[in-house]
Amino acid sequence: MVAILRLILAVLLIAAVPAAAQQSGGSGYAVDGIDVDVAAPTPEAARSAAFRIAQRKGWTMLWSRLTGGPVSAAPKLNDSQLDSIVSGIESQGERFSMTRYIARLGVVFDRARSREFLGGTGITLQSPPMLLLPLNSDGGLRSLYQYRTPWRAAWLRFRENVTPIDYIIASGSPGDNVLLTGWQARRPDRPSWRNVLNRFDAVDVLVAESRLTRVWPGGPVTGLFIARHGPDGTELGRFSLASADEAGLTVMLDTAVRRIDEIYSAALQDGRLRSNPDLTAEMAPIIALGAAIGTPLTGGNGVDLDAEISSLEVAMATPDAATASALESALRGTPGVAGVTITSLSLGGTSRLIMNYAGSRDLLLYSLDGRGLRLAAENGETVLRRRREGEAPIPPPVIAAPVVAAPGAAPTAADPSAPPATSGVTRPGARTLPAAPATTPPAAGPTDLLPRPNA
Repeated sequence: MVAILRLILAVLLIAAVPAAAQQSGGSGYAVDGIDVDVAAPTPEAARSAAFRIAQRKGWTMLWSRLTGGPVSAAPKLNDSQLDSIVSGIESQGERFSMTRYIARLGVVFDRARSREFLGGTGITLQSPPMLLLPLNSDGGLRSLYQYRTPWRAAWLRFRENVTPIDYIIASGSPGDNVLLTGWQARRPDRPSWRNVLNRFDAVDVLVAESRLTRVWPGGPVTGLFIARHGPDGTELGRFSLASADEAGLTVMLDTAVRRIDEIYSAALQDGRLRSNPDLTAEMAPIIALGAAIGTPLTGGNGVDLDAEISSLEVAMATPDAATASALESALRGTPGVAGVTITSLSLGGTSRLIMNYAGSRDLLLYSLDGRGLRLAAENGETVLRRRREGEAPIPPPVIAAPVVAAPGAAPTAADPSAPPATSGVTRPGARTLPAAPATTPPAAGPTDLLPRPNA
């Protein structure tokens, strides 16, 4: 009897609400995880009341996520207005009887019709494009796109339409597998990250890390989830979840994805999720940056592109990623430095780089001293270190200015182009050339170039 009643109720639900199983695709806002518990005289009345409650809760959650305001500040919409902007309701798990309906529902709002009610408030909370790296660690194996991990599948199921974070998820092509690895996710090298972000048209990187631990195969699973931001892996939050068995892993990961998205959204709202300016190069109009004809071309830090560039291999102590990033940024901002390439990065040890600079070595030492840095010879190699307390500053180098003769003045002996001066002493056997006749400057006026007839 109970089975027959359930079958009848299922048929009624499908017939009455055909839009309940529709997916939002790319034209809707999806709000998931709305819990309802409604009692009514009939199952149809309980289900209808639960759908009304889900629409009301979903609207306030949608408004809060898109604007960053509290749920209580959402505009009040009546049921008719909600019906006009809701395109579907889906069940994410339900239990019911003849008088009660308990379920977790998802509400899909039509994107175009919802903007009519969001337009008065404005969507003020929106991040720039962020590259998402779903880093998964399971059984000691760290991977991103090299394997079809359940953590990556959870992010693909997550519909980012109702989040202020503009996630960019790679397709997992062979090229992505080469660039995006577990090692790259924790690499602070700025030039490498610029190449990666330019490939995906992103301005920054987000690393969503999942560390799964199984008690035994098929048994309980615990997960540690960490939300990181930027190439330095700045941690924004972490939490732990547990599943009784392998069957509940999917639900646990879906919950973790939503919570990590909430961490990123909160960080964006309070200003912690800011893109790193040295990861992207803003391209200004070419005409505005064009140099005038005849002026020397200069690169970054005022380096003359036509000047001779010298290279220097330098070693530096890098106890952590923050120190390596700070030293690299200081070098790139030093006047005269044309480029910095890290050839060997060793966090907790000694890293090595090649520094290209224009000008003399003394001028480079003076510029580095202005940044609080010193180059010293230690153990047969050049070491970059901070300027120690008590060390006297390096004086500016003396640059000899070229001697420019005044117009009409006699050349000086210092001028190598000047002819040797003559004196009254004549070497034996030397020939004396006759002096050149003095010339008189022509008189002002026109010169007649035509031959004249003999008088």
